[in-house]
Amino acid sequence: MEPGEQQDSTKETTSPFRRSRHGSIPGDSFKGRIRRASLSLKGIVRRERRGSAPAADINEMRPTTSHSTWHKLRQAASFRHPRTSYGSPGTLETIYSPLQADFPSLPVPGNGLEPPIIPWHTGAAAKAAAALQNESLGYARQYQELVSLAESQNDRESGIGITFTLSTSQVDEIGGKGAPLIRKDFIAQLPSELAVQILSHLDAAQLATASRVSRLWHGIVQDQQVWRQSFLREKTHTYATGHPVQPGTGSGVPSLRPGNDWQKIYKAREELDKRWKIGKQARAVFLNGHMDSVYCQQFDENKIITGSRDKTIRIWDMHTLQCRLIIGPPDVVNDTSVLFDPTGRPTHYALFPDDRRVNSSVPVTVSFPTHHSASILCLQYDDEILVTGSSDSSCIVYSVRSGYRPVRRLRFHTAAVLDLAFDAKHIVTCSKDCSICVWDRATGALIKQLNGHTGPVNAVQLRGNTLVSCSGDFTVKLWNIDSGKVIRELTGHTKGLACSQFSEDGRYVASAGSDKVIRIWDANTGECLRTIQAHESLVRSLHIDSVSGRLISGSYDTDIKVFDMETGQQQLDFPGWHASWVLSAKCDYRRIVSTGQDAKILIMDFGADVPDIGMLESTRKHEVACDIRNAGFI
Repeated sequence: MEPGEQQDSTKETTSPFRRSRHGSIPGDSFKGRIRRASLSLKGIVRRERRGSAPAADINEMRPTTSHSTWHKLRQAASFRHPRTSYGSPGTLETIYSPLQADFPSLPVPGNGLEPPIIPWHTGAAAKAAAALQNESLGYARQYQELVSLAESQNDRESGIGITFTLSTSQVDEIGGKGAPLIRKDFIAQLPSELAVQILSHLDAAQLATASRVSRLWHGIVQDQQVWRQSFLREKTHTYATGHPVQPGTGSGVPSLRPGNDWQKIYKAREELDKRWKIGKQARAVFLNGHMDSVYCQQFDENKIITGSRDKTIRIWDMHTLQCRLIIGPPDVVNDTSVLFDPTGRPTHYALFPDDRRVNSSVPVTVSFPTHHSASILCLQYDDEILVTGSSDSSCIVYSVRSGYRPVRRLRFHTAAVLDLAFDAKHIVTCSKDCSICVWDRATGALIKQLNGHTGPVNAVQLRGNTLVSCSGDFTVKLWNIDSGKVIRELTGHTKGLACSQFSEDGRYVASAGSDKVIRIWDANTGECLRTIQAHESLVRSLHIDSVSGRLISGSYDTDIKVFDMETGQQQLDFPGWHASWVLSAKCDYRRIVSTGQDAKILIMDFGADVPDIGMLESTRKHEVACDIRNAGFI
């Protein structure tokens, strides 16, 4: 065969169906003719579609459905391995010539939906490219099938299930112009009461953003009701009290009174919380006056009450930092050295870290026939009574409302009373004699004595009818106060215990002592939830703030630390503020107050200099430490 003839043969083979020399198609039959007619018709339709570009634009602007149709199209677009209805890969297979000998020797590119033709002897790269094109053609075919299926399932008569949307080109056109699809001020269209209710669900930062939307929004955001509801929702959560913080209870949520500026209140509380997190903006001040170790203290927004080895109880004004009253034995309070130093200057004053001496005071001194003759080791008060425990083995109950006059003495222990606790019904005391006594608060009668510890009982606390105690025998015990039986014993400490605390809801117990470790327990199961390597020496004091979840510890290493009850992580550390052992450390929403062997009272005030911080205080009648005038002391 001549070269020219071979070239013509190659051209003829570009058609998948090669004619014979006699002008007939091999295997010519009725089915073959039908197949050729079908292919010819498809080719005509494809050519017409290619020439009708304006029709595509019309279809592009036509509303389309976005319910079932586009839902299925999204699903189709997410297929990684598309399948046909028979489970095989969704690709268009190459149509081969009936005669393999006549198959083209050169690749033929695809045309529209028509697949490419790849000779069997060509390279792998060409076959891979063809396979990729086959796969894309398969996606296109699936797209058409799904559109047809979706349209067939729509209820065209009722319009049910049909949601008209804009085409992609229309959305792009509108988006390009920068015009929003919806511009309606829903706040402006609502009654003011509803607008206030909606905006009150935002926190402070979100309200600040909302106030910049428009003048109308700014005006509504300034409504006190918005800030009031936002504050009460955001700032009354508690860690372990069992209920939100109640307004006016001295926990940083003021009473609900008409004159409150809730926006300023919210701002002050936000700044206060920020300072707690930072821990470096607390103002420190020392109260001087005691002549020996200060073993115990309790405080609120108005006063601090302290008990000391110098046998006195002293009551200090939290606002002025002045001492107002000293209660003690006559030989102590009648000595002028209690009030003045050898140079004649008052012994009671506040001292800042830079040695500035301010707010000197000369308190009233009083001695009652019923008094302690030894160190004041523990105390607790509420609005009605103050109870103190002493190394003289007794406790004294005072009436707060009558100027701290003694009501009765509780005497049964045979050694020093190391700690006490009370509620509305009982007074519980513990002693160096290894026992716990339960007293009737109203009458002072001894109800029962609890025995079980084999060492001095150093701390007790009461929650409902459950009592927690810790001892030098390394154990923490939970008691049922009604039956007098031990409910659970918590073991794990390796040395004697000095302190234990109950969360307000009774779920958690914290304990610490000579092993320098703080343990947090689940009171219901007895499980040790976490162990905190806290200090370098004996942990003498623990306090759980059940509102914030802070755990305050004080140690013989002179450090005061703040931990997170939830995680056990240390949040703050105040090392070396006391010159000697820290004997007591407690906190509220604003302050940490501690006492030590150095005879000083340390106040770390995180709210000092915060604008409007006084608005967070409750509206209870301001107590000037005690009502000493009405009590007849002066």
